[in-house]
This record gives sequence, C-alpha cells and structure tokens, in this order.
Amino acid sequence: MPALTNLLPEDIKKNIPKAICNPYLDFNEEVECLPCYHGITGELLFKSPLPDSRRVSRQRLRRVLANGLDIKWGTTLSQISFPSDRSDDDAATENKVHLVFDDGEQDTTDYVFAADGASSKVRELILGPDAARVQFSGFMFATGIANYHDADKVQAVVKAHPVAAITLGMEAVTGCGVMYVGDKNDMSTWTTFWTKIWKGSADIFPKEQDALEFIKETTKNVCEPFQSLINWTPLGSSCYVDEMKYWVPVPFNNHAGRVTLAGDAAHPMLIYRGQGFQHAIVDVTNYIEALTKIRDVTGIADRKAIMSAFDAEMIERTAKAVKQSLQEAEYSMNEETIRKMTDILPLKFTICAISLGKSSTFELYEPREVT
Repeated sequence: MPALTNLLPEDIKKNIPKAICNPYLDFNEEVECLPCYHGITGELLFKSPLPDSRRVSRQRLRRVLANGLDIKWGTTLSQISFPSDRSDDDAATENKVHLVFDDGEQDTTDYVFAADGASSKVRELILGPDAARVQFSGFMFATGIANYHDADKVQAVVKAHPVAAITLGMEAVTGCGVMYVGDKNDMSTWTTFWTKIWKGSADIFPKEQDALEFIKETTKNVCEPFQSLINWTPLGSSCYVDEMKYWVPVPFNNHAGRVTLAGDAAHPMLIYRGQGFQHAIVDVTNYIEALTKIRDVTGIADRKAIMSAFDAEMIERTAKAVKQSLQEAEYSMNEETIRKMTDILPLKFTICAISLGKSSTFELYEPREVT
C-alpha cells in the first residue's frame, strides 16, 4: 500500500478508502493475510501474511485515481510516429511524437508512457503485431459476481476469510471474497465474488452455453464453502470465463527515449503471484525517477541512455515475474507440490501472495522476492 500512496497527492490519497472493498474492517494480522485451503478436504494449509494489504475494487480505484485528470475515454490509438528520430546532441530542436486516434483526432506529445493493457496497441505499433501478440497460457479463469441477498450465505464467505480465501492442491483453484459492502450492519446487502482456475483452452469453451451454467455443471466436489458459493449463485448473475494470457517482455526501440511500456502493456502475467499491479507501481516509480534525471540533461543521447536504462531494468525484472507466474500456476494444482510448500512455511511461500478477481478486485501490498 505505501508503494502506491507514495505516488499520490494528498487530495487523492485521502480518498483511497473509498476504493476498499470493505473499509469497515479492523485491519490486523488475521485480516491482512490470505488463507489457503485444501481444495478437497477443506483443511487449512497455510495463511500467507500480507501486511498492509487492502483489497480494492478496480472500478472504484479507477474513479479515485482519475479525479482531476484529462482522460479521453473510449478513444483508441491507431498510429504513432516519430518525425525526428535523431540522437545527436547537436540537434537544436526535435519534433514531438505524433499520435493518431481511431476517431480521427490527432495529438502531439514529448513522451508516450504506454499503460494500455495486455493487448496494448502501443506495443503492437512499436514491435509489430507478431512480436507483440500475447500468448495463451493453457489456464482458464472464471469470475462470478454474486448478490445472494442472504446474510447466511454471505457469512459463509466471511467465515472463510473476511477479505478473500483460496483453495489449492486439486485440478482447479477456487477462491472467494467480499467485493462490496452495502450496509455494514446487513450482510444481505453485500456483494461477493468467487473464482475458478483450471487447465483448459478458450478454443474448446462452449461459446453457445451460458458461462455461469457451464461453471455450475463442471465444478464438482470442491470443499465448502467454495462449492456452495458457486451453486448458490443466482442465474443471471455476472460470470466471465476466459483463457489467461501472458507476454514475456523483450527489448524494443524506444525512439531516443520517447516511448516506453509499463504495467500490463509491458508484462501481462498470470495472477498467481499477485504481482502484476505491484510491478506496475514499480514501473511508475522508476519512470518518474527517470524523468527527473532527464530534467538535468540537455542532450538527446543522454535522454536515450536514461530511458534505455529504465527499459532494461523493467524488462529484466518483469520477464522473470511473468515466467514465475506460469510456474506458480502449475504448482498450485499439484497436491504434492502444495504439501511441500507447507513444509517450508513461513520462510518461503508465505511471501508469495495470490490475488484473485478478474477485473473486479485485487490486492495492494509490497512486492517481495520468492526465494
């Protein structure tokens, strides 16, 4: 959490609680952790501590962070050009980066900081469609959003954990948590979510079948309350199913330091290590430091060197994280591996958080290395 708030002005920082899924919790060690249960027996395998973590709504966090920014919603970049790609220090002037959008509007800028998601258009434009294309992971992901209107059913979620909990060690990983608290004194008003991850391909997903019906039909024998939370979900509830994708970052032409990638545009990864957002925060922190250094230099070559150093660090750091997320996906569905992980706790695996929720919620915590 501090890594994010350190980047924010005070007027935005004070509104962060508005994005927290349940801001009424007493955030202590029991709350700031992620319990992991055996997917069949329901045995508590371990609790992964997440000090200072907060589960937030992506949508509400976006509203908080967007306050005061000039954002052109619903606009897609279609072209990017660099009229002056000179890198000599003798250049007296330099043309700006030229941007063309799909609605015909055009703009110019000094720098492009591309954070336009896993299917980044900027990444495609600077690397080419083939090199920039995301890879399919072979792991399917489902998220269900449930309004049970039943306090007892919501209590089953909270009993597993007041923020979120997961299961490991079977052919699927499941999870549940609280997404939104309406009336803090009436659990029947709360919105919850569940997730399921399994090996599969979007190519064989039955497109004609309702996603929720499919998950209900194919999810059996999961420990409680996870099985019932899926079964209880009212028909017509929002449910999303897709294959998780990734892209391992590679070096690219930053056009004398005028364009770079960050976040999912630079390193889309599987959710297993819960570090996609954390690495994005590191990207922003390092980019600000790079821009600060550029203010103190005058030559284009110096600027290119500073931004190239930013790119190189980001690529090395996040390429490793993307590959580790794939490895964690394999580990999570192997009961023997999970048992071995419990044997080495709390020294190793406990620092590896698993954040669940597709576009709904995610954890904010300090990124740390897994040894």
